[in-house]
Parts: sequence; structure tokens; C-alpha cells
Amino acid sequence: MTGAIMRTAGRSLRFGSTVFLSMLLAHAFNYFLHEYAHSFMAWLLGWKADPFALNYGTASIDNILLQQQIDENVDYGPILASGEGWQAALIAAAGPFLANGGTALLCHRLIVRAVRPAALWWLVWVDAFSTFNVWSYAPLRVLTTHGDMALLARGLGVSVWVLFPFATSFAAWLLWRFAFRALPLAQKRLYPDDAQISFSMVVLAISIPFFSISGLFGYGPFCAMLAIVSFFMMMPALMAAQRTGAGR
Repeated sequence: MTGAIMRTAGRSLRFGSTVFLSMLLAHAFNYFLHEYAHSFMAWLLGWKADPFALNYGTASIDNILLQQQIDENVDYGPILASGEGWQAALIAAAGPFLANGGTALLCHRLIVRAVRPAALWWLVWVDAFSTFNVWSYAPLRVLTTHGDMALLARGLGVSVWVLFPFATSFAAWLLWRFAFRALPLAQKRLYPDDAQISFSMVVLAISIPFFSISGLFGYGPFCAMLAIVSFFMMMPALMAAQRTGAGR
């Protein structure tokens, strides 16, 4: 009895540790990809001399683990003042839509074809963090006065309210592909005998709150409201959707 308990505890600890490491690495990968996408787009358009010159911040724990002080180091003021608003819009969109959205689409295609468990595991985490990173921008942080979505709207010369349905539709489509297709497929291949679909539930339980929090502070009441709805409504809705997909 004691031996069985110890083995179960050991498996649980290994699973938890692997999930924690996967979360950190998936976040770091997507974060740097996002910021470098902004930076490289600014460089390609002639608004930045060095595409690798991000603001890297200090060697603090929050920055090392979650990259909280790192940003693209792009000055949008001169770009918008030049009258080339479309370039500012393209630079702003490069992070959430081209980098994170593009990675989500690529991961989805690779998950369909992946057969190696290790590759499938990592693809799911990168896909999850790519998808929900886009979700954290649209719809959660579109209706505000600053940040990538506000810069995108300003560069295009439209209201954030006009941008909202288009950006949200793309994010919702990515989220649907992940919850209904990619995650159930990965669950079946990684843990075919798990009736509780624990892996899928863990992925959703970490990803949704992690990125919902981003809209709670500093972006205004609309964003805060959407973040709360995302946390308390989208989590059970997507878990139910995943179960539906797993049952196919």
C-alpha cells in the first residue's frame, strides 16, 4: 500500500513539474516571438536600426521566469506622425496576429500529423499559449486607449470599436480550432485510457486564467469586464467543448 502511494505521488510530482516547466518555456517562446515580431517588422520598414534591440529589463525573478520587463523597444510616435499609419498598424499587428496567431495555426497542423508523444506534448503547450495570447489581445484588450490593439486601430485610422469584431473573430476561430480539434486529438494520442481527460483540463485550467488576467489591470473597465467573463465563462465553456471533441 505504501509503495503504491509513493509511486502515485512520484508520478503526480513528475507530471506537475513537467507541466510547470512546459508553461514557462511555452510562455517564454511566445513572448520573445511576439516582441521580436514587432521589432523585426519595424526594422524591415526602416523604423529601427537593430531588430534584436529589445528592452530586456533586469535579471529579476519575474523577468527571468515570465519576461515581465521585456518589450519591443519600438517608438510609434514618429511612425504615426509621418503619416504612414499603415506601417504602425503592421508593426503593432505583427506580434499578436502574425507571430502568435501564425504559430497557433502552424502548431495545429503539426499536432494533426505528430506521432511522437514528446513532440505532441510540446506542440500542445505552444499552441495553447499562442492561441490564448491572441485571445488576451482580442477581445480582452481591444477596447482601450493604449497597447497593440489601440496602436493597430490608430494606424488604420479606425475606432477600436470597429476593430473589435474583426480581431475577436480571428481569435475566436483560433480558440475553437484548439479546443474542439487540436486538444482533443492530442488527449486521445497522449492518454487514450484517461476517461477524465486530465491533461486537457490542466492545459485549459492554466492557459485561460493565465491570459485572462492580462485585461484586469491598466486597460480600463471594458477590458476588465471582458477579462472576468473570460475567466468565469470561457473556462467551463471550453472545458465542455473539449469533452465534446474528445467524445468524437
